[in-house]
Amino acid sequence: MAYRSFKLSDLKEKFGIHQTTASLFDSAVPLLPPSDLLVQLLKLARTSPLTTEKAISEAVIYPILREIKVLNKDVIELFSGEILDADRSQGLNGECDFIFAKAPGSKELTAPILQVFEAKQGEIDKPKPIAQVSAQLIGSRVFNQKHNQIIEPLYGVCTSGSEWLFLKLEGNTIIVDDTSYFINELPKLLGILQHIINLNSTSVLP
Repeated sequence: MAYRSFKLSDLKEKFGIHQTTASLFDSAVPLLPPSDLLVQLLKLARTSPLTTEKAISEAVIYPILREIKVLNKDVIELFSGEILDADRSQGLNGECDFIFAKAPGSKELTAPILQVFEAKQGEIDKPKPIAQVSAQLIGSRVFNQKHNQIIEPLYGVCTSGSEWLFLKLEGNTIIVDDTSYFINELPKLLGILQHIINLNSTSVLP
């Protein structure tokens, strides 16, 4: 078993993890206006044939995540396609699409704080992608504990590029946000990503 093989029932049976739905972010989360560069990159993306997950990842998802990385270069590192090998005996291993880690400048993955999973269009709220990103969050917790890093809660997000759905692992509960965020409300989306970074560290932003 690996992250991609998990079902929601596996999380309960193997780890005692329960799932619920709630509002994760209130209206007090500040908006974060995008840079001119990000606006231009996303405008160019709309002129491209975004017909594959790879194309969407490169043209839409990565530029948004890089924006947050640049704003917090002394706080976090952004990893892409990294293997998160937490505990093979429990199936907590496999490749992760993107990870924000509390490890600025590091070339080696340490202290994951947010997992980003690329789901297919229209599938971000389906059981399979939610189970996969939930398993990655459990893997992140085990990985952090092995490296003497206690980081709670941990956040994840399923995204199709245009739609983003956030999750939180707190205690033995996976909380799925009851609201999805869309790329046409980019300042809100960026504000939430920045809020998650702020929860785990001192940010360069107020």
